[in-house]
Amino acid sequence: MRYTVVIADDHMLVRQSIKRILQGVEQFDVVGEAADGVSTVTLVKSLRPYLLILDIAMPQATGVEVVEEVRRWSPETKIAVVTGMNSRGMLQHVFESGVEGIFLKSGDTEGWVGDFLAICEGERKICDSVISLVDENTGKNTLTGRERQVLFGIARGETNTVIAERLGISANTVDKHRTKIMRKLGVHSAAELLARAFRDGLLDSASHQ
Repeated sequence: MRYTVVIADDHMLVRQSIKRILQGVEQFDVVGEAADGVSTVTLVKSLRPYLLILDIAMPQATGVEVVEEVRRWSPETKIAVVTGMNSRGMLQHVFESGVEGIFLKSGDTEGWVGDFLAICEGERKICDSVISLVDENTGKNTLTGRERQVLFGIARGETNTVIAERLGISANTVDKHRTKIMRKLGVHSAAELLARAFRDGLLDSASHQ
């Protein structure tokens, strides 16, 4: 069986490198390339590839947003994320999105062909480095979707009242969320909270909630 593939990355050299890896493998047929999020979604809607190899840091639409749109318009398409980002928060968010594969650009590419084939055949392939980061993050810094929304508001300098109005909840509820967030992250001030959130990449995922 031949599997159609779309490669989406804003760096042409990366797209060419992945394409070279797949060339000569009879099971793969690269049918399209995209350099930004919007073009990726448009291409997937049109071609409905079996596999999308996707960067998560692209112009116009983030990789996580692209994943959501691909699931909407071409649910049969398998998604393998190939990223240069190593933010624990962002990788956790991508992992939880249910993509079929996650690979780091800094990792060993030797086994990618086999992994991509396995994904097309129904397996989920997550590189060891990502699994380690996700396992380390699980249960320690995990925030609920609402807590991430509140955290993003705090990072933007919004008051409890402003955050409450934006989210449709009471200011008292926002304050309770703030207290829970600080307890989960083990911090005692707004400055420590933001420093910890930036360090762990929590604001990356908060902005997509």
